Amino acid sequence: MKILYNIFLFVTLYWCLLLSKLIPLIIKKKSKNIQKKDVLFLECLPVENAGYNYRSKNWAKKLEDLGLICEIKTIIEDRKKFDKIVQKSNLTHFFVLSMRRRLKQCVYARNFKTVVVRRELLLFNDYGDLFMEKMLYKLHDNIILDFDDDISAAKKQPRKIKNFYGRLMQENGNKFSASFSYYHRFITASDYLKNKIIVENSYVSPEKILVVPTCVDYNKHKAKEYPDKLDSMCFGWIGGDHNYFLLDLFIPLLNKLSKNYKFSLLVIGGQKYEPDVDFNIEFIPWSLTTEVESLYKIDIGLMPLEDDLVNRGKSGFKLIQYMGLGIVSIANGLTINNEIVDNGVNSFIVNSFEEWEIVLTEILENKVDFKKMGELARQKIVENYTFNSNSKKYFDFINN
Repeated sequence: MKILYNIFLFVTLYWCLLLSKLIPLIIKKKSKNIQKKDVLFLECLPVENAGYNYRSKNWAKKLEDLGLICEIKTIIEDRKKFDKIVQKSNLTHFFVLSMRRRLKQCVYARNFKTVVVRRELLLFNDYGDLFMEKMLYKLHDNIILDFDDDISAAKKQPRKIKNFYGRLMQENGNKFSASFSYYHRFITASDYLKNKIIVENSYVSPEKILVVPTCVDYNKHKAKEYPDKLDSMCFGWIGGDHNYFLLDLFIPLLNKLSKNYKFSLLVIGGQKYEPDVDFNIEFIPWSLTTEVESLYKIDIGLMPLEDDLVNRGKSGFKLIQYMGLGIVSIANGLTINNEIVDNGVNSFIVNSFEEWEIVLTEILENKVDFKKMGELARQKIVENYTFNSNSKKYFDFINN
């Protein structure tokens, strides 16, 4: 059966490759007189996904409030259907579906003045030697790539394509970085990611890259209210279950501290998190509709990270979520985290397990002014990491 799936994928890929070369020849000349809308977001994730909402949907809404006409197109809108397909051991169905839908969406993109591609056109799929990016580049004169993680590090690229099937399918071992050549401008979530573009593509001038963090909009939500003393601390973590391994590294320290202090851990994620612990642990399935309500249950937000290329490329969004609601937080001091947190003022930055233990002990012994620190945390986010505080530069960049 897997052989049949691979044959079907092979046929679809080469059919799409052929169309991607023919379509620009047929339709580009006919697109000059089209009455164009303003912005098309080509999202790759389903509707009920944090990335879809915080880097596409909310910005589309903000731009519409400022007078632009926007649309969002994604591969699969329904999250349950998306999860069901991509969690299968064979992704052929998703690859075929995404290639067919993206072809239509790239053609549709000529009806817009600006196209914002989120992360990559073909999610998970490195086959075809960037044929989709090349086609869109020929069809459109103003394409922006928006990304908030170091996707090349997550894909362990660059890598050599050694097997015959990969070469037959024109697999690109450095797809993400190579795709930079087919975008006119870029929006990144951090200076670290901006510098990555400049280092890997010296032809890109800095003014063609806009740094906009993954923003929140908590103006309708009040800040967390801390009591004068926290008798039973609730530490908290939010994120995808593919990152549970970071919590696993952290559990031994919490088990050690639980011998002398009373606290609990709340995990907001995908699949249930069930480690071997000596303290109370609660799990809440992540949902966009209950996200804020769940975050309010946290007293101290946690963001443990390993010092590697993948984590250096992260956007610090956990911190932005915690601190935006006035929740005191602790994070490893990698890249953007050092910009978000003023250490000891509005939250804490640590650089080793020894420092984690010192800060956690101070917190558990109530040696921290949680009320004041929480207020300053929220203030930092409101001033720098919200849609309102970034809307002018985002609008000006998009509308340029």
